[in-house]
Formats: sequence, C-alpha cells, structure tokens
Amino acid sequence: MGIEMLHVASFKAGAILLFGLFFYDIFWVFGTDVMTTVAKSIDAPILLMFPQDLLAHGWQKASKHGMLGLGDIVIPGIFIALLRRFDAHIFEKDTTKQKPRYYFAATMIAYTVGLFATIAIMHHFKAAQPALLYLVPACLITPLALSLIRGEFSQLWNYSEEHITERFDSIKKAEKEKIENANQKKNKQAKKTN
Repeated sequence: MGIEMLHVASFKAGAILLFGLFFYDIFWVFGTDVMTTVAKSIDAPILLMFPQDLLAHGWQKASKHGMLGLGDIVIPGIFIALLRRFDAHIFEKDTTKQKPRYYFAATMIAYTVGLFATIAIMHHFKAAQPALLYLVPACLITPLALSLIRGEFSQLWNYSEEHITERFDSIKKAEKEKIENANQKKNKQAKKTN
C-alpha cells in the first residue's frame, strides 16, 4: 500500500532520498543502539524477523532473530516503482518499440541481491546491520550503470513525473466541476418544485 500511495517526483529526488537515508540508517544502527532497541520494543507489524541461529538450533528452537524494517522494503520499493514507470514512459515515447527497457527488472534483481547480502552479513557477524547500507548502492548503481551502458543517462537522470501530476490534477478538476454542475442542477430543480 505504501509503495502504491507514495511517489517520488523525479529520479533525482529518489536518488537524494536514498542517499540521505543511506547515512541515516548507518548512523542509527552503527552509531547508536537506538534503532535496534526501538525495533525490539515495538509490538507492531513494522518489521520482518528471521532466525539467525536456524542452522544451529533448528526452526522451532531458534532464539536470536535478525530484523528487517518495513522502511527497508517500502523506501527502495518506491524508488523501484519510479523506475517501472520510467520504463513504461520511455517505451511509450519510443516510436520504433524496438528498445525495451529493463531498469525496473535489473534494479529489482539488484535489490534482491542486496537483501540477501544484508541477511548473509547479519548471519555472519551475528549483529544488527543497516540494510540500506547494502540496498541503496544496489538500487542506485544498477540503473545508473545500465543508463550509461545504454546511452540513456540524461533521460534517466532528468526523468520527472510532472506529467502524471498534471494529468491527475486535470482529472481531479474535471471531477470537481462535474460534481458542482450536478449540484447546481439539483438546486435548480429544487427551486422549480418549490
């Protein structure tokens, strides 16, 4: 729901958001114990827990758990969704339809690899890890490298979703006018009957 409801306005905005959260996550996990303390004390569906001592004790008796916060899924997910819309937008503009875009698929695979790297490092060091330390480079470097290879860096870097916002605003305005017209007709009919 969060990925569907929230949008980043442009690739640049998404990159800045991820870059800022990269340092935020590192500071709050490695610099203090606040993030892990809060995550362990909140009894709400905001994180995924998986056993770290699964191989040693089995599924039933596992006692130590690694945690992955909901933000580690939603924030990169919002950025990856932007890349999906970028793929569709560029494909619509391509008159030849011969150059399919793979930014979404490539970044989704990179995100999955980053997620497995996070879990593997958590298992190896038996300590909390800032997931965005591994996920942000995976989500940023992959589309940027792909755009450089394909010669589309400028298109990707300057991609903005103002066209979506403008279309949404025009639809909203048309719906509002339709409701106002319907209300005016009702008022006129009510005056005629009185």
